[in-house]
Amino acid sequence: MNAVGHASREAEAARPVPRILATLCFSADKDFLALARCTTMHVAGLLGLAFSRVVDLRLAVDEACALFLAPAAPLVPAASAAPAKGDGGGVGGLALVFADLGDELRIIVSGPAPVRELDFPDGLGWTLLCALVAGPRWEVEGDVGILTLTEPVPSIRR
Repeated sequence: MNAVGHASREAEAARPVPRILATLCFSADKDFLALARCTTMHVAGLLGLAFSRVVDLRLAVDEACALFLAPAAPLVPAASAAPAKGDGGGVGGLALVFADLGDELRIIVSGPAPVRELDFPDGLGWTLLCALVAGPRWEVEGDVGILTLTEPVPSIRR
């Protein structure tokens, strides 16, 4: 093992264990986004973030969740738009995990990876997300999309 690998493992081991503050699971439907926004505001407020950052995080989580939502359905469903066998016609679910890492709040949004290609980095949604939080991270594991947002937390908490 080289010195760089050893140093990076030591740094990783020294990092505090995440403390899960809240977990929220809901249907991937725009009608449930209010729950995500309210939970975000509550958690960010508990960590003592400035009100302007609380509002920005609320908008960022709203936009992050919206990236997982299916595009609007046509007004007149096509004959081929019937649910696949075993699909049940239901929508997938989203999960939000809010974790305190000591010096930062990590918000992980996960759900079924969108069928459509996300237009990174030029799409309006992604541009808005990048303006609200620094360096959002997107990854896909199998058929699950994971969007990670981080926000620095003040060292002095209320």
